[in-house]
Formats: sequence, C-alpha cells, structure tokens
Amino acid sequence: MAPKTPKPRSSRYRDIATRLQRDIRLGKVEVGNLLPTETELMARYSASRQTVREALRILRDQGLIVRRAGLGSVVIASEPPVLFTHSVTSLGEWLRYSNETYRDVAATRDVVADRALAALLKCEPGKHWFLIEAIRRADQFAAPLGWTEIYVLRKFAPVVKRNDHGRTPVHEQIAKMFGQITEHAQMEIFVRGMPPSIAKPLGVKTGSPALTVIRRYYGAQDELFEVTVTTHPEGRYTYTMDMHRALRPPL
Repeated sequence: MAPKTPKPRSSRYRDIATRLQRDIRLGKVEVGNLLPTETELMARYSASRQTVREALRILRDQGLIVRRAGLGSVVIASEPPVLFTHSVTSLGEWLRYSNETYRDVAATRDVVADRALAALLKCEPGKHWFLIEAIRRADQFAAPLGWTEIYVLRKFAPVVKRNDHGRTPVHEQIAKMFGQITEHAQMEIFVRGMPPSIAKPLGVKTGSPALTVIRRYYGAQDELFEVTVTTHPEGRYTYTMDMHRALRPPL
C-alpha cells in the first residue's frame, strides 16, 4: 500500500496563494500570461510540490487561473468574481463555511439578549452571551463575503484568543478547549434587508437584499451554547448542496 502524501500546512499554501494573488492584481503577471511553473514556484517559495499545487488550486477555484496540460497555469482574470460558491456534500460541511474563507474579527463584547435578540437567537430574554463580530472574506483584497455575529456562552469567550480562531469553526474550537460536544444543530436561511449597522463595512446600501444564515448549536440537555448569524450581500455567496438517494439495503 503506497504511503499517503502528507497534507501541506494550511498557512503555508494560503500564504503562497495570497502572494500570487497580489502579483496578479498588481499586473506583475498579466491576464493571458502564464504563471511560473510548479518547479519555479517550488524554488521561489522553498515549498513542496504538493504545497504549490494547493496554492494554485485556490487561485483556480477563485477563477483567477486555468490549468492546461502541457502549457501551465494561465491567468484569466485579475480579480476573482465577487460571487463565492459554497458546495456542501456532507453534514460536516453543512456545519461550517468553506475552508477557503476566513473571519476577520472586528469587535468583541458581552451582551444580554433583549426580546428582539432572543427571538432571533431562539433563547430566553435576559440570557448572557459573549459576542464576536467579524467580516468573512475569501482573501484580503476581494469584497467582503458577509458579516458574522457569533454568540457563545460567556465561559467560552477565550476561543477568540486562539491562533486559529479566524480559520476554524468556533464550535470546533469550543469542543477542543472545553470538551463541549454538539449534540445537534439547526440551520435557518432567509432573505432580509441589509441592516444599517453592517451595510457600510460590507460596502452596500442599507436595506439592499441580503441572505442571512443562522446556525444554532446545542449540547447536552438541549442547551444552546452557540449561535452564528452571518449576513451576505446580494450576489456574493451561494450555497449548493449535493444529495443522493440512499440505496435500499438487500432483504
């Protein structure tokens, strides 16, 4: 049995992808031209072939390049399209955003749920939460994909100090740090007008169409311990779900 190819460190291939994105945006590699070969990129960044290929995959998925056999990586756009498509094929993916996006924390604070917030979160009024507000991005140059509000029980507030906080789903961080297991979760998707408080950081008009996704995470005894509310401007984020009919087991 052949040994498995080691998976490259995520921070390394994303760093290379970011540098290549910058070169493309600045016109150092113009549309229609080729990126350096894999071998050249390996030498330039002192990286393995697998790491370079993962970086190029990010650029391909963002619509910046196409890879053609015998030719190489051709630059086809200087900017990725604003729309980001999230394809979901499993329960694990349903509970998290794409690995190619990240959260850029804007603010944190303690909050107490009033009646309006309690109705949104589906918790009792007066419940205490620690709120993490962040902008979700595909990369540091493109338009924001959405605004995220993450409400966690106050005892879980230290997750915001983790080095991987912006890249890893918060419920997974809570599980690692505190042993809190998600017994079940709910996802709610609806359309609303863009709230005025987040319209400006997202670069859109107040009241413009927005897609809001709410994820609620429950632990033992049906305790609600995290609620994530993410609001996407129109045309910037799409969900696709692949489902297959389960085969009936033989009698």
